[in-house]
Amino acid sequence: MNIHQNFTGGNITVTKIDNDTVFLERQIRDTDGDWFYWAFCAEGFAGHTVTFVFPSEYRVGRYGAAVSHDLKAWHWSESGSGDRFTYTFASDETCVYFAHDMLYHPDRFYAFCADRGLEPEPFCKSEKGRDLPCVRFGSGDQWILLTARHHACESTGGYVLEGVIDTMLSELPAEYSVLAVPFVDLDGVLDGDQGKNRRSHDHNQDYDDTPVYEVTAALKAFSREHALSCTFDFHSPWHIGPQNDHIFFSHSTEAMKPHADRFGERLAADTAHLPLRYTGNWDVGPNEQWNNENSINSKNYYSRLPGVRLTVTIETPYFGVDDGKISQDAMLIFGRTCGNSIAAHIRDGL
Repeated sequence: MNIHQNFTGGNITVTKIDNDTVFLERQIRDTDGDWFYWAFCAEGFAGHTVTFVFPSEYRVGRYGAAVSHDLKAWHWSESGSGDRFTYTFASDETCVYFAHDMLYHPDRFYAFCADRGLEPEPFCKSEKGRDLPCVRFGSGDQWILLTARHHACESTGGYVLEGVIDTMLSELPAEYSVLAVPFVDLDGVLDGDQGKNRRSHDHNQDYDDTPVYEVTAALKAFSREHALSCTFDFHSPWHIGPQNDHIFFSHSTEAMKPHADRFGERLAADTAHLPLRYTGNWDVGPNEQWNNENSINSKNYYSRLPGVRLTVTIETPYFGVDDGKISQDAMLIFGRTCGNSIAAHIRDGL
């Protein structure tokens, strides 16, 4: 029997195995405070029913663990929540992946691009010397910036971003172009880091005059050198509970909020019939809760740039609720509809 993290996004520590009970914990690495992301591979458990136990109730979502056999297709175990989940391995299940949520890996993005005729290109180098990918499309001189994974573990934003791109490939108004950067913290995504609250600060708190990350410097340079019209940043929120079970906006400045609210009205109407929908009821406004409009994050930086007419941060839950349950298909459908909403909003003059 073997439990390991030797794959893209792996993150786990096994503390004890007692018969068919495995005690384990996520690795916090360079994150300040607590966070909840974990992902591991279990081999050699075929035919066993195993309970996996964590030391905190903030580890397993309401539908159990996300389960995959290939790191591509994911479903919920539908057993367990809080600090544990149980899984019965079939006699032929020799290798099973489990994760806190439905992972979105770079390989999926590359496959999507190949299927849609997009050619990813290096945007910059990561701190570990990897080519950090982006895609560009459109022929206009007004630019839309799409970003995800400012925090490495926030995988739901990747599915939504893919859906947005999928729609905008055909719906983008002629005077616009798109830059999409799907893995802002590429090293963290590949290495299986939390990415949230990194010491001394994470990628989304790097938008001051002296950014420490190459990608942040490159994004700021792009925003100075191009006519940036609007930005959409896709995130996942806290593990579970109240607003974190729903799609919501994390607003930037008070000055930008009316523009975001107008887009929100359109998005709410367009997604009202979907399993995953935006209602506006769970939004976090400027200077509410943890949302300080003076923080040096991406949304506040872009919202203050000349020419930027709309900046929106969209948070998509890890699990959802029974009438809005997270699945790969549901996230993609929401993203495609969101792409339609963006295109329509632009056509109507933002």
